[in-house]
Amino acid sequence: MKEVLAQFQIDALLQDIQGGKVPAPDLESKKQKKVKTYDFKLPRKFTKEQLRTVMGVYEIYARHLSSYLTGTLRTFCQVEVASIEETKYYEYSNAIAESALVGLLDLNPVEGTILMEFSKGLSFTIIDKLLGGPGTSAFLDREYTEIEMVLLERLYRNVITYLQDAWSNVAEVKPHFRKFEKGNSISRIMQLDEIVVIVVMNVKIKELTGTLTVCLPYIWLQAINDKLYTKYRMSQRAKFSPDLEYNKRYILSQIYKSDIDVAVNLGRATVQFRDVVNMEVGDVIKLKQSVNDKASVEIDGKIWFYGQIGLKNGKKAVKIEKVWSEDE
Repeated sequence: MKEVLAQFQIDALLQDIQGGKVPAPDLESKKQKKVKTYDFKLPRKFTKEQLRTVMGVYEIYARHLSSYLTGTLRTFCQVEVASIEETKYYEYSNAIAESALVGLLDLNPVEGTILMEFSKGLSFTIIDKLLGGPGTSAFLDREYTEIEMVLLERLYRNVITYLQDAWSNVAEVKPHFRKFEKGNSISRIMQLDEIVVIVVMNVKIKELTGTLTVCLPYIWLQAINDKLYTKYRMSQRAKFSPDLEYNKRYILSQIYKSDIDVAVNLGRATVQFRDVVNMEVGDVIKLKQSVNDKASVEIDGKIWFYGQIGLKNGKKAVKIEKVWSEDE
């Protein structure tokens, strides 16, 4: 609760201000609004909603990746999205180390090259774990060997498959690994002033924390620009939502083609085991049903109908006369 000043306290405060004992409040500075600087050299191509959609996609991907790495490395791994930023390609390429290994991906059928890069320390840790090591090797500042390149390529091909499920709520894509490029040669993959969206994910394996960086070019995101809006996706779902009645008819049409076993039960009887052993041709078994009772028609061991036994075209048949009910 705020404290309310009495009148004598207000008078004393005003006298102190006039006498210079207490500095007068700067009312003009409080009225000034906080202004955020805008970089006209870097015009924003994507709205906050679109970037939130991309972040949501990679949060789903991070969960898939956590499960995959935990199962593959037999060590608890945690992956989470650290940041998402819109910038120019030259800033991304300048931040990549020259000795880094960058994977080039395609998310068909949308055109555009996606770049993915595991930090070097993280890559060597994963390789060490895949080869049976403890995964605690220190950072190695050297080139990858041929065996390590093969292991990394297999890793990339496996982890990008989860992109299909992560993007499924936004766009249908089919990931494809193309090749590796060294960090010092990725500057020619696209124009340096092209707008890109950088997604950075933190990957924690035991005590080691590395990063997985994904670079999405503007040309690729522009192709699915409308789908990045929640309103568009909701309208598409409403437009293409399956008709319940049509869906019901379709399911029934498929069920109609199924084969089921139907059995007709003429009656039941309880006999002793010695009578069954001594049974001979011509013996008569007395049933519990009377001659006027209907035969039960059973489907999968359950009674569905009652019918009259007879003949049709020289073959034994049963005529359905009554539907079984739970009241019986």
